[in-house]
Amino acid sequence: MCEAGETRVVTPDNKLDVLQSLMLHDILVKRKSILDQFRKGLSTLDVLAEIEHNPSLFEEFFVHQGGFSNDFVLNCLHFQDSCKQNVIDDRVYQMLQTFVKNLSVDELRNFLKFVTGTSEISMSTLPHRISVSCYSGDSIFASTCLLESQLPNHFSNFASFDSAMRTVIEGSTFTTA
Repeated sequence: MCEAGETRVVTPDNKLDVLQSLMLHDILVKRKSILDQFRKGLSTLDVLAEIEHNPSLFEEFFVHQGGFSNDFVLNCLHFQDSCKQNVIDDRVYQMLQTFVKNLSVDELRNFLKFVTGTSEISMSTLPHRISVSCYSGDSIFASTCLLESQLPNHFSNFASFDSAMRTVIEGSTFTTA
């Protein structure tokens, strides 16, 4: 609450005002500063001026125009060469392919949100942009900044893999930074 500049003690009488203040901070202040930085970065090399002058030329870099399907999401994944050369890792790679093929549209969006930080598709997620690797750890890890996912390579069967992945993508305990 302090981060949002809210110093009032929450009471039943002011709880809605405090909640509104926190939501405004999260929606406007946090996101606006990120977008302002992005805009400033685009201005550095006059890219922003070109975007403003020719928005239709640049639209595909910010808004995906095509369909949203299991095969499309699969095509966004890039498996590290080490996964392909190692039999154990290759099995996890195949499990992930099967998992993604079986997801509903809403589940695909949850999967993308876990791995990329957004449930929408843009040029940043287009072909082979999401790097997938395997490791001997226990946690399913995703870096939304790097568009990278690390999967444990110890799953004994697809049912345990499916259960672990669903827990991660359906859970509300992860955050995106």
